[in-house]
Amino acid sequence: MAGAVWPWLLLLPHAKGMLADVGIPLHFSGLLNLSLHAKFFVLRPPPELRQLRGRALECEYFGHMYSFEYMYTDFFEMNRQFLAKSAEEADFVVLEHCVTYAYHVLRYGAGFNTVKLTWEALRIAQESYLLPLIHWAETTPAYQKTQGRNFVIVFAMDKGRVDYPMASRATQHWHAITTVGNGTTWMKRNQPWLRPESDSARDPCKGRSSTSKRRLVYYEQDVVVPVPTSFEWTPEAQQTEDRHLLVFYAASPNSCIRRSIASQLAASDDAEVLVIPKPIPKKPWSDFLFRSKFCFVPDGFSSISARLYEVLLHGCVPVLLTHAFHPPFETLIDWRRIAVFLHNSQVADAPAILRNISEEEYLSMHRQVTRVQRLLNVHDMPFWIATNMELMQRKQDLG
Repeated sequence: MAGAVWPWLLLLPHAKGMLADVGIPLHFSGLLNLSLHAKFFVLRPPPELRQLRGRALECEYFGHMYSFEYMYTDFFEMNRQFLAKSAEEADFVVLEHCVTYAYHVLRYGAGFNTVKLTWEALRIAQESYLLPLIHWAETTPAYQKTQGRNFVIVFAMDKGRVDYPMASRATQHWHAITTVGNGTTWMKRNQPWLRPESDSARDPCKGRSSTSKRRLVYYEQDVVVPVPTSFEWTPEAQQTEDRHLLVFYAASPNSCIRRSIASQLAASDDAEVLVIPKPIPKKPWSDFLFRSKFCFVPDGFSSISARLYEVLLHGCVPVLLTHAFHPPFETLIDWRRIAVFLHNSQVADAPAILRNISEEEYLSMHRQVTRVQRLLNVHDMPFWIATNMELMQRKQDLG
């Protein structure tokens, strides 16, 4: 595997100190200690299998979100205190792969860059590259010992398992680490809405969401993690005094709910509401986030994208407009304390609803965002410890 070109914070935290530092309740200290002592083994396929359509393919870091398959195994190579001496002795066995990199090689380097050929590239990446690696992993003694129940596979594409259906079926009894989850279970169980939907309200995007045609695939042993981004926490994110905008949003109208936000609020004469129905350059976009108390985070191509974590890392309290949210680190973080959840039918009323949140309530939410931000930063050790904790929790839940 090629050497990483992205920074690390390699210091291991003291258990209770880390919990207090990142806003995780102290009753998780036992789970944290188990996770700090858990041992992983990175199962690296032989050279003759690391190929795509008959040509050698070595995994590389090529960006944030889509490089997470590479980043995950690279973490253990750079933090070898977590490594077991053998796969048979490991608590978890991680299959090294980079199927999303393989897909991008096909899409942008082999002429598969059309809508129709995109699906073909996803199929080829599985059949030619990932499935042979999975079948090889199934022949190892470690797999035979546990029938793969402690095996881990990472999916870095926008919709996780559903983007790789053949590989997902082949690993349905493995742990998957993805950036999306079930899409409905958490929302139904937690009912996180700030206000109930009125009986006469109509969801303008019913049957037209990102998951309407392709439902997400998720199993109870899987783990949802934050989408890696290029942003980190700064003093500007920490401050609340200069946030003169009530709510901000700017993005392409590539989904029903995004179009709804644009049509209902882009022409608002409210000086504290700024909705721009198109992408804007990174610097002014970032400046607006720092100046805003709340930021809309609607469904886009996927149920929840990197936007949520970019917003949070700017210290802006997210306003989620989605009916298919499965939060990362769901065991460790109470997402109802750091985000506002609105129904799709409440877009026009959103400014009034947000103004009814008291300054004390807003500051409390911002403090919670401040406390959990290290869990959202892929370059910070708590991100990885929290990932291990969620994985260990799934193992305990399943006995």
